[in-house]
Amino acid sequence: MTNDSLSTSTSPAPADPTPGPLEYEDRVLGCLLGGSAGDAYGMLHAAGRDPVEALRDPSLLAVSSATSLTLYTVDGLVEALEWANDGVAADETACLWLAYLRWLRRQGEHLPPHAPAPPDRWLDRQTGLLTEQQPDRDTLQALLSGEMGTRSRPLDSRSAGPGALIRSAPFGLVPRIPASMAERLTLDAAALTHGAQEATAPAATYSAIIRALAIDGQDLTGALGSAAETGPPAAGATAEPTAAGTLYAAVQGVLAGTATSTSSREQFVRALAHTVKADAPGASPIAASSLAGGIMGALHGTSALPGAYLSSSGTPEIVRAVAQTLFRQTSGA
Repeated sequence: MTNDSLSTSTSPAPADPTPGPLEYEDRVLGCLLGGSAGDAYGMLHAAGRDPVEALRDPSLLAVSSATSLTLYTVDGLVEALEWANDGVAADETACLWLAYLRWLRRQGEHLPPHAPAPPDRWLDRQTGLLTEQQPDRDTLQALLSGEMGTRSRPLDSRSAGPGALIRSAPFGLVPRIPASMAERLTLDAAALTHGAQEATAPAATYSAIIRALAIDGQDLTGALGSAAETGPPAAGATAEPTAAGTLYAAVQGVLAGTATSTSSREQFVRALAHTVKADAPGASPIAASSLAGGIMGALHGTSALPGAYLSSSGTPEIVRAVAQTLFRQTSGA
């Protein structure tokens, strides 16, 4: 590991406060469950169904790569923390690449012959997390190359889609590390599959927003910062979703959803509703809805979520369990 490697034994820098355990855990759980709820909401909207169904009984609802890649990101970070807490040096980015290769295998793909074959972990054996019908294309293609992309050796400098963005929240949820390390982890992990700055920079912006809410305890205005003032991205030459357009739609949806209500749950629902209807160039409604749900969950914690997400089986149960593994490794319990 590097000198700023993941380790729960490292004391936090004074400029990087860590909230109390209960507040921190509630915000983390709110972020991960909120992202999953937003994902399911966006999926139903895209299918022409009433998206509010996602907030009633989430146990059997399908989710996209936004949820599954986020969970595999947490699992990759947890594996790096496990090694660090055992006193063994590990490369966090390599752990994340192995986690994404396990995600690739879960999609029914064969790993490239020259790629490592990581052993299964608990997450890989969970049947409640359904295989996506349309996994993120850029991520899939990059992983199928069998090469580990880096910022200095990008696999595809043209990949500006939201695949790295949708999995970046967990980097903002790791306590006791400086903000600079959270940003480095986000950018290094994004570069595993996405080479364009148009893809990696929004991922870093999103993880910074999540960190500002979940770790630093900032209010929404402070957490969004300049992202709230950024105008819509220019329409591209194609209709393909972009990371910039998707993040813009999520931020605008959150701002609209929080403008007219003081109830955290009403704000959550309204934020999702505004996000999926946002007319932003390059926005993926499904991915943007997941991002908006993650922001609202990090802002308000589990109080913003429908009660079913705190007790339901299926994907919500897996999300709750994965969150607990992060808590255990970051608390040293």
